[in-house]
Amino acid sequence: MNQAVDWQSPYFPKIFETYDRADFAQEFLRRSPSYRRGYRTARAAPAPLRAARLTALARRWGLVFRL
Repeated sequence: MNQAVDWQSPYFPKIFETYDRADFAQEFLRRSPSYRRGYRTARAAPAPLRAARLTALARRWGLVFRL
């Protein structure tokens, strides 16, 4: 179970010392209500449409997934 980190803790900023751009981007998206809503909608789409909706979502948010 993930425990919430106390942002008031003096150790809180240390969490981000090793973050790179991708880590910060992931944290932004994880907290974005708009992205989360779009992802939830895309995942709930019928199977034939799901890939296209996820691709459109990725394009909208500027995401690139390397194979």
